[in-house]
Amino acid sequence: MRKKLLALGLAGMMMLGALAGCGGGDTTPADKGSGDTAQADTGADASKDNAKGSGDMKIGMSISSRDQFLSTLETAVSDAAKEAGVTFNSFDANNDIQLQINHVQTCAADNYDAIIINMVDSTNAKELIAAAGDMKVVFVNRGPDDMSVLNDNIMYVGSNELDSGRFQGEFLAKYFKEKNMTEANIVMMQGTLGLDHTNKRTSSSLKALEDAGIKVNIAYQDTAEYDRAKAMDKFTQFLGTGKPFDAVICNNDDMALGCIEAYKASGVTEIPVPIVGIDATKGGCEAIENGDLAFTVFQDPKGQGGGAIKCAMAMVKGEPVEGEEDHILWIPFEPVDKSNVAEYAAK
Repeated sequence: MRKKLLALGLAGMMMLGALAGCGGGDTTPADKGSGDTAQADTGADASKDNAKGSGDMKIGMSISSRDQFLSTLETAVSDAAKEAGVTFNSFDANNDIQLQINHVQTCAADNYDAIIINMVDSTNAKELIAAAGDMKVVFVNRGPDDMSVLNDNIMYVGSNELDSGRFQGEFLAKYFKEKNMTEANIVMMQGTLGLDHTNKRTSSSLKALEDAGIKVNIAYQDTAEYDRAKAMDKFTQFLGTGKPFDAVICNNDDMALGCIEAYKASGVTEIPVPIVGIDATKGGCEAIENGDLAFTVFQDPKGQGGGAIKCAMAMVKGEPVEGEEDHILWIPFEPVDKSNVAEYAAK
């Protein structure tokens, strides 16, 4: 009997010990505090385990088209992805918004972590975001027409388009003032109509001239859709009218080069008026060095491309992006003329 009682007593003591072990973390504030710390450490470790390393990431890109600047941008994204060890694939939408939406949907279905989009049309940002599903989204070079769509999972990397046109206008205003001109007839060769950056480049260049006290008369305005051959054709037709003009403003370098070719095809050996572009492409810089193009604005494709990968990877990892402002990573424009073109020609 005494053996039975002893056994029961030992069993009871073991049960009390077990209960104390289960509830001991709540017995004192110190124990509870140490329990919370343990949970936080466990959570941090789990977060590290679940966070994707760059070697595990898949990032896609849909580019609107492949002109000289955008091809350089695409190469910059690819190079930055390769350097980071990220799996990367790029697709050309050929200026077809439905094809671009399909690219995004395909990447989402293939479990890509992020998609970088150079939009065909800035007004379709919401459709592209919907197509992306759970992927992180980085708009590059062309921002959404409504920036309110940006958030912790959607960013924009690009340059302030109002600055690019402003630099063109300021350069021409200085040129006209040196000639004691207060009024100028301007040829405006626009990119694709309706695009946000087309509108901003056009309006800001003219505004800068007017702000400097130059009265602007539009001698001719048309769209060449950022295409060199189309610009050459349109400008050739305009030259045939014989209408006077004092400068040519182009929304990009390719169109400026097309205007220069039209001039030379007409028999002109020395360009008689300033022609200005944007992008500081290799061809644009060479034209400045040759004295054909008066001015361009450097838009940094490598900076934008590298920034796009940087933002995509940071969002996938759940990390902040250094230098971002309201989910935007700005890559500044820089004015380029004969005095500093050598610096940009080498880039």
